[in-house]
Amino acid sequence: MTDTTLTEPTETEEGHSWYRTWLPRLAGGTVVVAAFWFGSIWVFSSTTDFLLTLILSVFIALALLPGVERLTKRGWKRGAAAGFVMFVFLLIAIVFVAAMASLVIGQISQLIERLPEYADRVTVWVNDTFSVELDVSGFLEEIESDEARMEELRDNILGSVLGLAGSVVGVVFQALTIGLFVFYMLADLPRLRGAVLSRFPQKQQQYIDTIFDISIDKVGGWVYSRAILAFFSSVYHFVVFVALDLPYPLAMALWVGVVSQFVPTVGTYLAGVVPVVVALLEDPNDALWVLIAIVVYQQIENYLISPRVTANTMDLHPAVAFGAAIVGANLLGGIGALMALPFAAAVTALVQTYTSHYDLVHSENIESQEEYEARMQAKADEKVGKGRWTDRMLRRNRSKGDEQGDDE
Repeated sequence: MTDTTLTEPTETEEGHSWYRTWLPRLAGGTVVVAAFWFGSIWVFSSTTDFLLTLILSVFIALALLPGVERLTKRGWKRGAAAGFVMFVFLLIAIVFVAAMASLVIGQISQLIERLPEYADRVTVWVNDTFSVELDVSGFLEEIESDEARMEELRDNILGSVLGLAGSVVGVVFQALTIGLFVFYMLADLPRLRGAVLSRFPQKQQQYIDTIFDISIDKVGGWVYSRAILAFFSSVYHFVVFVALDLPYPLAMALWVGVVSQFVPTVGTYLAGVVPVVVALLEDPNDALWVLIAIVVYQQIENYLISPRVTANTMDLHPAVAFGAAIVGANLLGGIGALMALPFAAAVTALVQTYTSHYDLVHSENIESQEEYEARMQAKADEKVGKGRWTDRMLRRNRSKGDEQGDDE
């Protein structure tokens, strides 16, 4: 009779069993994860330009959407409204680029041709203003004597500028792609919005639709508020530049208006450099007046114009705006820094909409916004009261002195 007694697996057999079961699974899982990781990196790196184009198209569409909605409410067909708004946007962009090109090319040519005159004028101004004896006559004579080098320098600089302008033609295809995406989003947004919402349950559709509304409101509001501020800034600086008789006043005014409003954080400083340098080449005194005019307008804008224009469009803390601009610049460069502010405003609005707010506990270290404003108002009223009390005392002392003078 055959012995069928089962024997316990030995320790060696258990080790081989674990080895044969889990090692292939671990190796297979590692291969799958590595393939997915490197495949994702390859796909992302291969489609980076397309993704950037798509993101930029969405941003432009959200920015132009309020204008399209206003026209459709007045009876326009959605396609015609989208085409008209895009045409106006394109026309403004062409005018701005053409003005900047004429400014750059004209100023470079003028700088090269009149470099000796500018150097002599600046030297005289420095000597008269700071009581020094700066002499650059030898340098000027060398420059004037070497006309061939000056001509070569001017041709090289202008060639670089024209080459840069020619490279713009290379992005025509990308611009047409962006225009196609933008037109599709603007013209078919209701149907596109319905197609997206239909992929989610009805309980979630309301939340997603709210996200759509907030994103459109914040991005469109930011762009239009910036455009209004850029218009006021351009008009003001155009009047100043014409009054000072500076060259290319329209181009410089558009530069100051657009850059100061649409470039976050450092836009004001970048915008002011160009007119100050151009004015410095014409007359150092004009440069001083330009600098004063820019500073004065910043105060007018910060305290009078900007609070009224942006009251209902952007609710963003300055620190959050600064951090968002840095993050956006690191991710997508200049375009990312430009899109970071409306994106941060939309996220802030969503957080405020879908998060709960509770009353603050009473503590000496915690102060709400209402308590802070009340405390500041109380201090202001106290200063006004002290000032009135001081005025009354001065008037009383003055009247007593007059009475004593009359008695004498």
